[in-house]
Amino acid sequence: MGRSMQCRIAAACLCCILAALACTSARAAESDFLERFRGDWSGSGKVQRDGGSQPRHVTCSVIGRLTENRISAQGSCRAYLIFVRPVAIDVTYDPRSGIYRGTYTGARIGPARLSGTRSGDALNLRIEWPRPVNGDTQAAMVIQNDGRGILRITVADNLTPGGPILQTSEIILLRQ
Repeated sequence: MGRSMQCRIAAACLCCILAALACTSARAAESDFLERFRGDWSGSGKVQRDGGSQPRHVTCSVIGRLTENRISAQGSCRAYLIFVRPVAIDVTYDPRSGIYRGTYTGARIGPARLSGTRSGDALNLRIEWPRPVNGDTQAAMVIQNDGRGILRITVADNLTPGGPILQTSEIILLRQ
């Protein structure tokens, strides 16, 4: 085997080792990010259902659970002392594609599908409602957690068919 061939094999081996280290590092970083969601959370915020309604003040509490590559948070939100709605987010991270997929439960029309990616401290998710909400079946959810005990969940949608995309809800939860 010539020196040129040995150099090519060594370079290929080095590339494989670097790729393996990068994958291990990426998995560790994702695991650290997911760990931020574990535990009991409570807080409040505002939710606007449609263009004809005023934002409602809500208080929420959820419990975040973590398994490998999966966040599951379940709880409830209360508006006005009489209205309580169960809420849940269940998303799984696919390390091969870098995509999070799952469901959001809490809307009056039923569970919605979620998919998206992480950018820094935020999951940027596309919501696909089971039926039209405000004239379409799509919205955007951002779940932000910087690891300092604050979890911010926002949803942006159009409040009228074809209207501008606006923030329709923002809930801020604190780790208990």
